Amino acid sequence: MARQPTLIERSLAELIGTFLLVFVGGGAAAAAAVLAAHNKQPITLADVLAVALAHGLILFIIVAALGRVSGAHVNPAVTLGLASVGRFPWEEVAAYLIGQMVGALLGAAAILIVFGSQAATIGHLGGPALAPHTNIIQGAIAEALGAFVLMLAIISTAADSRAPAGWAALTIGMALAAVIIFIGPATGATVNPARALGPDLIALFYKVSFDGVAYVVSYLIGPIVGAVAACFLYQYVSRMPRPKAR
Repeated sequence: MARQPTLIERSLAELIGTFLLVFVGGGAAAAAAVLAAHNKQPITLADVLAVALAHGLILFIIVAALGRVSGAHVNPAVTLGLASVGRFPWEEVAAYLIGQMVGALLGAAAILIVFGSQAATIGHLGGPALAPHTNIIQGAIAEALGAFVLMLAIISTAADSRAPAGWAALTIGMALAAVIIFIGPATGATVNPARALGPDLIALFYKVSFDGVAYVVSYLIGPIVGAVAACFLYQYVSRMPRPKAR
């Protein structure tokens, strides 16, 4: 019988996966902002599409590569959502969250290697921000709905044992890309508290402002509520079999 990964190994996989998500996804967002500033042009829908595909493709790779190790949550909202319906042990949540946050910080810092200080001062390291006409409550609802879509893809294809084999990675990656295309212009559509906080904290070293209230309401509470709601609703409507007792 194959040895199962330890909690430390799985948390390290979460760190690696979140690092890749922030480095590639956030890096694409930072690159779009830097290039637009250099060309003295606004961010276009084509830029949003490129950023969405960068996130979707790297998440596809992460799930395919690390899913068998840790489940490839790479998102505190996903971990908490799965735990809320008994699909992940609560005693392991803290280790996963620590791995995800450290990975997000390292991923944001690594963006500086590619683009230098402009990635922070102009591109905010790919960190999200509410659009001028999007208030905090709208942002929270939008992020919650985005996380709902992503979590629905995850629980239906990766957590439900009845799902067709081999489709989880693509479905989850494309779900994130679709969410960013639609919600991105309003909130940045990270739908991931770690993906949002990592760039913000690293950017503070470059005196980039950080709106803590917007983060807590829109980028922390919003995604967690959306992910938990998706888990409970899917479990109810699909009659998903209860996990076997360990």
